[in-house]
Amino acid sequence: MAKSEFLNLENVYRISGDDLFLIKNTVNKIEKACELNFPDLNKSVFDNENFNADAVCLSCQQIPMMDKKRLVIVKNIQKLKESDISKLVEYAKNPIEETVLILEEMVGANIFSKVPAEKIVCNKLTETKLKDYIVKELESSGKTINEEAVSALIEFCSRDMLRIQNELFKLKFIKSSNIDFEIIKKYVNKNDDYSIFEISTALTYGQGDKAINLIHKMLESLEFPVILGLISSHFRRMLYSVISEGSEEEIATKLGVKSFAVKRAKTLAKNLSSKQIVDICNLILEIDYGIKSGKMNIENSLYFMVFSIINIVKGAKK
Repeated sequence: MAKSEFLNLENVYRISGDDLFLIKNTVNKIEKACELNFPDLNKSVFDNENFNADAVCLSCQQIPMMDKKRLVIVKNIQKLKESDISKLVEYAKNPIEETVLILEEMVGANIFSKVPAEKIVCNKLTETKLKDYIVKELESSGKTINEEAVSALIEFCSRDMLRIQNELFKLKFIKSSNIDFEIIKKYVNKNDDYSIFEISTALTYGQGDKAINLIHKMLESLEFPVILGLISSHFRRMLYSVISEGSEEEIATKLGVKSFAVKRAKTLAKNLSSKQIVDICNLILEIDYGIKSGKMNIENSLYFMVFSIINIVKGAKK
């Protein structure tokens, strides 16, 4: 989004989307366009901890001091009372000319939809745009990156622009000027969702040793019951992707995930029958119950899950 888009600032913005980096970047550009020399005097931020609709409206109505504009940001709000929404709606109908109000909307919240505002959607970039961005960012540091490495970086970060940006920052400081897959594998931290996808893929293809090694790697940062829950969610996603007649976008909306995650689940699910996936989901529920009821310990449940799923998969391939 070019700075020129904010030369004529609106008084109220509603910013939503599933990419936190793009949201943050957009807010920063609007703030830069406000040209605040004294942000301590002319900038207020409200979140779920200190939000009060009356306080927000009062802050918007204050006259900027030694600046032309005043900036008020509302973010990370989980829910709003109808009375709060009404107050924001009334203010937005007749906003103060010198004030810019930004309403950041959490993914899927849609809580500011009734407020008259300039809407900006910051959804994840397409893979093509992400690749172009990554290549240009590294080229600016005198580095090149091949196609395989670019794809791996995007996958490891689950297409999250904020994580990609953080990983690019690290890559800019490594000695090598040519970024390949081995460098990505060594330096880029994998997103939990991608790690779960790797584990589920290994299980689906009957690669027990690989699945166990990947789970042990995840155990460095997460407890097994949490990992078990993530694996369960992934197989349920696979099942829903297979039995649902909706489009990838419709399925993604119902599941609360991104469409590329549904596409990935559908591709993996082709290796199993619906019954096999159901059996795996039921197995994981039984293991979860066993752990919570004290009938199974963590170590035994880990190996039992892997070997049991492998048996189900082998049965599917007969």
